[in-house]
Amino acid sequence: MAALGAGAVLKRLANLLMPEERRLDMYGGDSVHQYLASYRKMGRDGCAMRLAELETAHYQMDSSLHHLADPEQLCTSALLYAASRLPLCMPQVKTVALAAQQAAFANHPWGSIAGWQQVSADKRRRRAFFDGRERLAMLVSSLSDIDDLIPSLCAYQIEWNKLHQRLARSPLGPALAGGRERASAVGQELRRALGLGRPDYEALAQLWGNGWDDKLAAVATGPKDMELLMLPLTPEDFDAAAQRWWQKLLKLFQGMDLDGRPVYLVTSNNHSLTNLMSGFAGRHQAALASHGHERLEPEWAEAYRRLSAEKTPALRNLLYLAQDGLLASEPGLAAVKAEMENEAGVRRTGQVPPLLAETQLIELNKILPGRLDPRLRVSDPAALARSRAVVFNTDYPLGFGAYHLLRSAGAYLPDWRGLFVLGKSAAMIGRLGDVMIPTQVRDVHSARLFELPNCMNARRLVRYVHDAAVFDDQRSLTVHGTFLHSWDTVRRLHQADFTGIEMEAGPCLAALADQFMPQIACQGGLVRLALPQGFSLGILHYTSDTPYNLRASLLSKPLGITGLESTYTCSLAILQYILERACIPGG
Repeated sequence: MAALGAGAVLKRLANLLMPEERRLDMYGGDSVHQYLASYRKMGRDGCAMRLAELETAHYQMDSSLHHLADPEQLCTSALLYAASRLPLCMPQVKTVALAAQQAAFANHPWGSIAGWQQVSADKRRRRAFFDGRERLAMLVSSLSDIDDLIPSLCAYQIEWNKLHQRLARSPLGPALAGGRERASAVGQELRRALGLGRPDYEALAQLWGNGWDDKLAAVATGPKDMELLMLPLTPEDFDAAAQRWWQKLLKLFQGMDLDGRPVYLVTSNNHSLTNLMSGFAGRHQAALASHGHERLEPEWAEAYRRLSAEKTPALRNLLYLAQDGLLASEPGLAAVKAEMENEAGVRRTGQVPPLLAETQLIELNKILPGRLDPRLRVSDPAALARSRAVVFNTDYPLGFGAYHLLRSAGAYLPDWRGLFVLGKSAAMIGRLGDVMIPTQVRDVHSARLFELPNCMNARRLVRYVHDAAVFDDQRSLTVHGTFLHSWDTVRRLHQADFTGIEMEAGPCLAALADQFMPQIACQGGLVRLALPQGFSLGILHYTSDTPYNLRASLLSKPLGITGLESTYTCSLAILQYILERACIPGG
């Protein structure tokens, strides 16, 4: 190995002496920032471009979730990931327009989109409108929405065009394009022409199952060359959207005497907390077990037999998983479940625009201790009955959307007592379904390394785990988007003992810093988050992706039973903590 020159030695020494939170900027970030700049700079004034203009930056980023080292090699996992987060009409789409609100199109050549068909994606809450031919309008509520959409569109187009090229080289391609063959009639021949393994082919067929023949005919007919339109966008648009969401939400709960009541805000899913409280699963255990054995995957029955033999309380998690299927097969039980939730103090909303986040309001003094999941404990039922505290449990927002939602929360929650975040992350240690508890979060948006007083710890979770592992005192990185981090970033962060990659924790902490530490509003670097006395912060991440093992990733399949225990472990720990606080006078 050649000796380093004096300049190189000094440069390396300067790098080592630089504060860590600054040093991390140098690792794998330049290509991501260049990608962001290629479209973000146009957002304030609006722009129009061919999506192909961004493909070079997409390739150069070397995304850890989109393998492009060999331009001819299909990356099916990236296609599946992108397609599941885009509307099913994408095979027809030639132009995509992004705007902050529907009214923005009134002054656009497209005109009003009010009469267009509303469309949605399988794994994203986002308002979208399709003209039925080739134009798609999508409403975004944060920069993260844009940073999620544009790389997904690029990945979709890149992989679509690879599929097209493979079909074009096969006699099957012209036959599909001309309608002489149908994809559903030539399954094995089609799989071989596309060069897909059986699992990838079956996953794509399942995702595109609705209109499979038409979609494959469209792939065979021609490549994608989409146009991207960005109507004028500003951060103020996103703040205004969050404020409208809070206003509409609180209007739905008028008459609940919320003024001055202590509020615990939870961002998670819309089912686990209420399942722990309603008592429905305990009352209908036999029906749920029967449905699970008869209708769910064999994996469910195998897990049920094993956990029954071990007599573990984790068996209850499987009953919760079977609920949706049972309710679908016996619709009359849905009303029973809704009534049991109502009796236990739960009030639900539908999706509240413009953020499309469903929320439950839970009045803690109406909780029925006898119906709680048996793993929960109420130390003083009389004190809980006197509590005026409520819980707002809302779907967790995407990325920087969390910043706008929480930055507005203080204005609408005068007695805000705590924030609990149950989210998911990619992890560089452990397995799918394990739980990571961060005490440091590196936020790429604000160039800060947050140290946070996380009230959640392994001691609070281990009582609920059976198969999963819990990792305490972890370091997490908040990235711009799922595609927007490189292999170099993953390697460097692993060397620096960062074990998680996610999108929401940094914006959440930045919003709390703005709320409670306004004196450091423009400060970068290391920030030790100081919260008011009596305010609780808990952040828990379950592992949904392992970047070092792409085939174990969520890009290929949902977590299912693998993530069930971690979801309920985290939900139990959060609810138990809130119950304990509510039993304290004034809590």
